[in-house]
Amino acid sequence: MAQYDLLIKHGTLIDPENGNVDAHLDIGISGDRIARVADEIFEEEAATVIDASDVFVSPGWIDLHVHVWDGVADLAIPGDPNCVGKGVTTAFDAGSAGADTYPGFQKYVIDVSATRFKAFLHISSQGQLTRNIGELDDLRYADVDRAVKMCEAYKEDIVGIKIRMSRNIVGENGKEGLKRAREVCEATGLPLMLHPNASPLSLSDMFDEMRAGDIMTHCFHKSDTGVIDTDGKVRPEAVKAVQEDGILFDVGHGAGSFAFEVAEAAMSQDLLPGTISSDLHKYNIDGPVYSLALTMSKFLHLGLSLEEVIRKVTSAPAAAMGMLDEIGVIREGTCADLTLFRIIEDAVELRDAIGGTRTGERSIEHVSTVRGGRLYAPGVFD
Repeated sequence: MAQYDLLIKHGTLIDPENGNVDAHLDIGISGDRIARVADEIFEEEAATVIDASDVFVSPGWIDLHVHVWDGVADLAIPGDPNCVGKGVTTAFDAGSAGADTYPGFQKYVIDVSATRFKAFLHISSQGQLTRNIGELDDLRYADVDRAVKMCEAYKEDIVGIKIRMSRNIVGENGKEGLKRAREVCEATGLPLMLHPNASPLSLSDMFDEMRAGDIMTHCFHKSDTGVIDTDGKVRPEAVKAVQEDGILFDVGHGAGSFAFEVAEAAMSQDLLPGTISSDLHKYNIDGPVYSLALTMSKFLHLGLSLEEVIRKVTSAPAAAMGMLDEIGVIREGTCADLTLFRIIEDAVELRDAIGGTRTGERSIEHVSTVRGGRLYAPGVFD
């Protein structure tokens, strides 16, 4: 009988948490666990062998911001084809469901998907049902007690609270809505994920309601409540939020929330994203986002090393969500979540969310995914 169910052989590991960068190691998998990482594991020891000699192997990619409440949330897409089918082994739905709709999200998405999904519960109990009515136009939806009870009932899978602070979403209720979201976080100990674009509150006012471990997504969006001022300088409150207050800046590319010019200005002044996420949904799946892999490629173009890009979709989000003992690293005993990919050395057009374009010299191409010890080849969900 074979010692391992699956063997990934001859791969080039990019595993920043362990310091294994360009390391040539074999990975033996038993069940859903990584059983052994070694210089050589013999093929005859495994039931199935994958020759990874021409690709990179990293911990399974983690996307901190997606929308996959397909058929219910207006902007959501099917989960597995766009996550595990494209290299993402763990993804966090960012507020598609609220307290009134979350049980369905648990039953029909989390409990039945190959991708490991977790959820940020929207402070609006309706979640993101429609584009035509702001989620917090009616404050009756911001029911603190109901949100707290839902977090307690599904504490294994609800990992935070989400609020979108744009003017057209909160109306006149931005300050109170954020206060109530904060109350849920304080009651549950969960982090807040905040969408700051074009808010009626200033960036500084929003940071005042955030705490260490909270997440500012869409960190490189272009609006009057962004991290860059009208002179192209990083706002001091943004620097303080990252360097002193422990707030995580997440990319959350989306259909309108990532601008090359903002990212270039911020990064040139040493304001870097803590995590890279796609904000993948039906209004950007056919461009400009397409996938987490292409979003990662944009940060290669912006000057991050491959190691840093991989870190920001593996160990960084895993650590931020308190899951580094299980995912985000290739280590014996952890979950057998792996992403196999290659670098394409060729010109690629890269588009941001506001019409800006850049020409990259290389891009990241997903090859296959191992999720919980099971291999998923490209196209398996087509």
